[in-house]
Amino acid sequence: MNPMRRLLLLNASILACGTAVAAAKSLPTMRPGDSTAPYPSEVDRKFTAAGDALPFRGNTMLSHIALGTTASNALIAVRNTINRRSFSHCLAFTPPSSYHMTVIQGADDDVRKPGFWPADLPLDTPLAACTAHFERKLANFQLDCALPFRMRIVDFSAHRDSGATVRLEPADASENRKIRGLRDRIADLLEIRAPGHEQYGFHVTLAYLVNWMDEAQTQDYLSVQSDCLKFLQKTVPVLELGAPEFCTFTDMNAFDMQFLVGQAPQRVPLSAAPTNHA
Repeated sequence: MNPMRRLLLLNASILACGTAVAAAKSLPTMRPGDSTAPYPSEVDRKFTAAGDALPFRGNTMLSHIALGTTASNALIAVRNTINRRSFSHCLAFTPPSSYHMTVIQGADDDVRKPGFWPADLPLDTPLAACTAHFERKLANFQLDCALPFRMRIVDFSAHRDSGATVRLEPADASENRKIRGLRDRIADLLEIRAPGHEQYGFHVTLAYLVNWMDEAQTQDYLSVQSDCLKFLQKTVPVLELGAPEFCTFTDMNAFDMQFLVGQAPQRVPLSAAPTNHA
């Protein structure tokens, strides 16, 4: 090999190594090189650095992944696998009973700005009043689409997400039109449309990043995630989800269903007028 070609190949190799190192340094699990932030963004917002859930109130429309199903069991297996790795202390795990796919975001109590808050309510409206407002509007809403929603698991990687986030896409073009059309109709009805509404990425969150990982931990995490993704795609080739539930929440560990979207809230008829408690 002539010296010039050898030099060109050596420079290309050095450039490739430098690019790989730069990419690793920029992964979401690791503190950015130009940052002095002691913790990731969700610490002191949704979780403590020790992984304890903090108050975070709001309402949303989502489809839970029912416990005891193939999908739930597969996600629990992934959680159990990650939870036994040396980097697990960097993640705050949510309970399997909370696993869900958000169909469309509602309002968060601490995010009061246009797009994230209904346009027909003042920004200082109490959250309870906002929730009641949504309930009234949704009382006669019709889904007008066939169920279940059919989704495919397409990604699970720290190259894209900092926590443990299983990425989903509609199973085909028809499913995509169905769920995105439903999102548009609900957004129009509730007068709330977050930035990026049209490109919203469906997902299931298993854990949030609460401590930065170092490079070795991140590489281990990526390797584990690759195996977990193959397992999920084999075990759950199509994830089927039921009607969206209108839920309220006080933290990220539980989402309390109030009613199924497209059905009026159910209440037991009482035989006597309520009495006041002393």
